[in-house]
Amino acid sequence: MVPAALSASNEAERRAALARYAVLDTEAEADFDDIVSAASAACGMPVSLISLIDGDRQWFKARVGLASTETPVRFSICAHAASQDDVFVIPDTTRDPRTADNPLVTGDPKIRFYAGMPLATPEGVALGALCVIDTKPNDLSAAQRLILRTLARQVMTTLELRRALRERRESDRRNAAILESAVDYGIISMDLEGLVTSWNSGAERILGWSEAEMLGRHAHVFFTDQDERDRIAEKEMGSALLHGRGSDERWHRKKDGSLFWANGEMMPLRDEQGTPEGFIKILRDRTEQRLAAGRQRADAEFMRSVLAASADCIKVLDLDTRLTFMSEGGMRVMEVSDFNAIQGCPWPDFWQGQGNADALAAIATARAGGTGHFQGSTPTMAGNPRWWDVQVTPIPDEDGRPEKLLVVSRDITVQKDAERQISASEARWRGLFTGMQEGFLTAELIRDPEGHATDFRFLAVNPAFTAQSGLPAGIAGSTIREAVPDIAQSLIDTYARVVDTGVPELFEIDVPALGRTFEVRAFKEGGQRFAALFLEISERKRTERRRAALIELGDRVRDLGDKGEIAAIAAAIMGRMLDLSHAGYGAVDHEGETILISQCWSAPGLTSLAGLHQFREYGSYIADLKAGETVLIADTARDPRSASQVEGLEAIDVRALVNLPVMEHGRFVAMFYILKRVPHDWTPDEVGFLRNVADRTRAAIARVEAEEQQQVLNLELSHRMKNMLAMVQSIATQTMRNAADLDVAKSVLAGRLIALGKSHDLLLGGSLGSTPLDTLAESALEPHRDGPDRFVVSGPAVNVGAKAAMSLALILHELATNAAKYGALSRAAGRVTLAWTLRDTATGPQVHLLWSETGGPPVVAPTRTGFGTRLIARGLAGDFGGAVTLGYPAEGVVCAIVAPLKELQAEDVRPPRD
Repeated sequence: MVPAALSASNEAERRAALARYAVLDTEAEADFDDIVSAASAACGMPVSLISLIDGDRQWFKARVGLASTETPVRFSICAHAASQDDVFVIPDTTRDPRTADNPLVTGDPKIRFYAGMPLATPEGVALGALCVIDTKPNDLSAAQRLILRTLARQVMTTLELRRALRERRESDRRNAAILESAVDYGIISMDLEGLVTSWNSGAERILGWSEAEMLGRHAHVFFTDQDERDRIAEKEMGSALLHGRGSDERWHRKKDGSLFWANGEMMPLRDEQGTPEGFIKILRDRTEQRLAAGRQRADAEFMRSVLAASADCIKVLDLDTRLTFMSEGGMRVMEVSDFNAIQGCPWPDFWQGQGNADALAAIATARAGGTGHFQGSTPTMAGNPRWWDVQVTPIPDEDGRPEKLLVVSRDITVQKDAERQISASEARWRGLFTGMQEGFLTAELIRDPEGHATDFRFLAVNPAFTAQSGLPAGIAGSTIREAVPDIAQSLIDTYARVVDTGVPELFEIDVPALGRTFEVRAFKEGGQRFAALFLEISERKRTERRRAALIELGDRVRDLGDKGEIAAIAAAIMGRMLDLSHAGYGAVDHEGETILISQCWSAPGLTSLAGLHQFREYGSYIADLKAGETVLIADTARDPRSASQVEGLEAIDVRALVNLPVMEHGRFVAMFYILKRVPHDWTPDEVGFLRNVADRTRAAIARVEAEEQQQVLNLELSHRMKNMLAMVQSIATQTMRNAADLDVAKSVLAGRLIALGKSHDLLLGGSLGSTPLDTLAESALEPHRDGPDRFVVSGPAVNVGAKAAMSLALILHELATNAAKYGALSRAAGRVTLAWTLRDTATGPQVHLLWSETGGPPVVAPTRTGFGTRLIARGLAGDFGGAVTLGYPAEGVVCAIVAPLKELQAEDVRPPRD
């Protein structure tokens, strides 16, 4: 049976009490052994024990008459005693139900009597019992009970004394340790006179004197001279006695004479009756703290000046976001004239829209212990728009929890403006980069382990480069050899040289596969990177090649006299320059609509087009050519002018063509043809080149033709001069033969030679081959025109060839001379009418010309025929196939001339026969 004293709550208190006394399992002690001996002797009992109950055992601090040092608590009779308030007695344990079956009763040591006094602490916690035991039934007298009580109290008094002594020793030890370990504190004890009685290691460390040096010396030694004169030490002791403590902060002196700032306290030491018996002085070196405080004050002043000078707006908010502080610099930048006007206002309300949402989010982040940040736009208090970079951080309290919020707003308006300008500039440059017509790339060289450049990687390319090169737009990141495996190593070497030397280079790249040529400007960017600008110069190179071709054409045909060879050279140059299938020059029959090609340039493997061709076999554009228009066809299968004849064109390998007509006097006389076997859009530059070649070729051919014509003209002129001299000779002979006298002969001969000269002038003034009949008549009659109505000349347009022009001019001259002498022109009222018509006959057109005189003297037929009359009558007969009839009506002479048109237009000149 477990006694009530052993309940869980009592057990916890008992164990705590036993721990305070520190008695369990200690060695035997005479003080306790004497008590159990006295109890055994006084009560006449063989066994006496001091039993302490500890959990599931009872342990005997002192014993007499029993060998065991402890027994299980379940057998403990002292546990029953511990639950009592006074001496607990069981006269016969065999008869008490609480102990009758206890093994200590039924077995050894055969307890038959038990008496115990509980051992209780001053707090009433029972630790065990002081008991006496007998092996036979028994009882205690009143005196024995008193002795047992007294001895139990003695046990507790001894335990209390031991505990107090132990605690005092521990306290002294702890105090000594504290004093010795308090190296940051100088702890000094003094008597009532101020003489040092103890001096800890902290005092030695701070002041420099050892305890041995200071014992018995007055405390004045570590006060300054001024404080010693002012008796500061005595005043502190007096304040300590009067008020219980005296505090000060002042400079103190060390052993080496240096000063340190210390805060100190002086307290009185009192005896047990409270009588002062000395003082204790505690000093702590606070020099560093004082200097730090000075620095802190300086830093605070510096910070105040920084805040005042800072262009940032520095604000402090409470946790409800209300403004509590704003720096001077912040007031300036926010244009706040009076902070009191906005103090206490919710700071997020100064932001609108997204700015307000960003401000609230930043505050929430700071409240949670983080750092809130955003950028936004809000005006100053004066209404001026500004951009701000805002950071919100928590200001923690002593426990590290956010107590307030620090807001720093930096004016980034200039930065934002610059960013917008940079962004606009970048957009412009990006637009330039993407929109520029020149190709541009940046790349990085790839080298082998020996350092030789073997490849390069594209870093960035613009659209113009991809369009120029035919490479994909996503080429960035790839290497040139991945894109173009057979790229020439010389190109990579050129870029490597630019990177190695840092010297930009300008060179050309010809890409036959694309038919394009580029001028490349390469320069180093940094490291192994380089950039290159590609300017397509294909057209320029083509222009240069075409210019060179034109120069070549001029050089080769300059001295040639063969029209066919000139045309062949021109055709070959055009074919080579424009990658043609055929090219050449041919003579055209305007009426027959044919072209005769004597020589044709053809590309290798193609058949020559030399021969006669009908234009309409190849399309319906002959009308354009006759009108002198250049015909350009990009695709013969699609152009309506040639689509119907596409089979014939494909048979001669033609899918695109250019025809350049050559016109003379409004007639289509020759043509340059340029043909391609594939469809082709002819560019203005190509057509211009073709026209240049055609013009130069035609000029060279025209030169040859002019030289040929000049040779013919020279021969004709020689023939005409011979005829002229023969005619002059004939005229002179006939004139002199029939002249009455020399003066008359001279006059007549002069007139006839003048008429001959004018007719010759007409021929030379024309084309040396023909002259208009009306012009010839006007010229021949002009010397006799003494009035506007003397002559009436009319008739259709008729050209008179050189063969008949001189004879007709002489006839008109003779008729006019006779009329002036004898006929109509000898009278003021006389008139001459010269009219001609064209009449169709079976042998061809004929010219009928009629000379009629009126208003002159009556006409009488001559009785004899002179040279002039014979010249008139025979002038157009014979060689010219014509007939001349003279009539002499009274009203005026009439001369009728009839001749075939083709004979009048003949060019050969022969002298008239007598």
